[in-house]
Amino acid sequence: MERYDVIVVGGGPAGYPCAIRCSHAGKRTILIEELALGGVCLNRGCIPTKALYGVSEEASPSRYRCIEKKVYFDWSKVLDEVLNEVVLKLRTGISMLLKSYGVEVIKGKAKFLDIKTVEVNGKTYTGDNVVIATGASSFVPDCFKSDGRVIVSDHIWQFQKLPESVAIIGGGFIGCEYASILNKFGVKVKIYEMMDTLLPGKDRELTDILKRQFEKRGIEVHLNQKLTGCEMIEAEKVFVSVGVSPNIPELNGIIADRKGINTDERLRTNIDGVYAVGDVNGKYQLAYVATREGEIAAENICGKDEVIDYGVIPEVIFTDPEIGVCGLTEEKAKEQEIDVVVGKFPYSALGRAYADKKTDGFFKVIAEKGTERIVGIHIIGKGATELVCLSTIAISNRLKINDLEKILYCHPTFAEGIMEAVHSLHKGSVHLPPKKRVV
Repeated sequence: MERYDVIVVGGGPAGYPCAIRCSHAGKRTILIEELALGGVCLNRGCIPTKALYGVSEEASPSRYRCIEKKVYFDWSKVLDEVLNEVVLKLRTGISMLLKSYGVEVIKGKAKFLDIKTVEVNGKTYTGDNVVIATGASSFVPDCFKSDGRVIVSDHIWQFQKLPESVAIIGGGFIGCEYASILNKFGVKVKIYEMMDTLLPGKDRELTDILKRQFEKRGIEVHLNQKLTGCEMIEAEKVFVSVGVSPNIPELNGIIADRKGINTDERLRTNIDGVYAVGDVNGKYQLAYVATREGEIAAENICGKDEVIDYGVIPEVIFTDPEIGVCGLTEEKAKEQEIDVVVGKFPYSALGRAYADKKTDGFFKVIAEKGTERIVGIHIIGKGATELVCLSTIAISNRLKINDLEKILYCHPTFAEGIMEAVHSLHKGSVHLPPKKRVV
């Protein structure tokens, strides 16, 4: 039996950064991964879908009338390029990083023999600390399991050819991203969402624009549709995207529920020396949150006292138009009885948006009325997935309207939309007509 300071089970965006941090701090660390380094994020999720998003943009008609574009693509070659020239290269990079930091990597399924001992491929390993980073898997309700057309996001990478039509069950961020991508590849797409809006919980003005843009592109959107089976669905494939289930290993004594393993703000479980990071703890199904959790766990293992702050978490959604949001929506502010002022600016009044022929969308800045502190920024439109980082800085540092007014914004850029929305909170944007006064 070999002994380690740290055993990390799972090599996804939570596990491998945790292992690197621990090893860098001098801890003898072993990482155990059953499938492939990088986890779902790198191999079947975040990275390959964004590569597909980029390819789908290339496959779309040109936005410029002066360019006539004839598009042909071979789906098998698309998958080959994404999986081998993007995913494989990045996975190889992770392997090299782990090796360079002295992390021992074992490929295989870890079985817990006791709290601090695991068996992999017939060998046993024990550790002073154990980090569970086993992720989550797509959840398929029983009512859909018997239909042979049902797929989840993992299956996309196994297609020999694209289906002619797809019904997507669930209008969350995964369902909406795939709807946008598949539509651009020429697949007939219908979305069925049980709530009264796409992307439930997001700003309603934002989701209304997304719905209109989807329908403009030929994507059918059916809201308030709680399906109990596939009988009424006429589509070649039924893509179920209604959430995930945590991959909780069999470990006696650990406290968990259907959402995941219970952890505190230091990512500790109820068992001393055992941590749970990433999707398996059910906090947030976001790769960058998982990475931060892995790093926080590593810091605590290495003798520091660090806690994670879930208070300001940005979200990005790679649809067309793109979406980037952070902080409170108007609806949430009202629920919390926070008196707010709202500034908005449309992409249609932005010079860079005209230059790029991307004029759909808006910027929305929300501030607390009394303190003028920025509490939310919501963007739908070109560049939103990058601009949201500025939102995170503003909200987490409790910046005020005046603070964002002082910043110089380069021209012509999409970031100017934030500037204009901020100006509209106080003195009004110079690039919008004055609001009519009520006498």
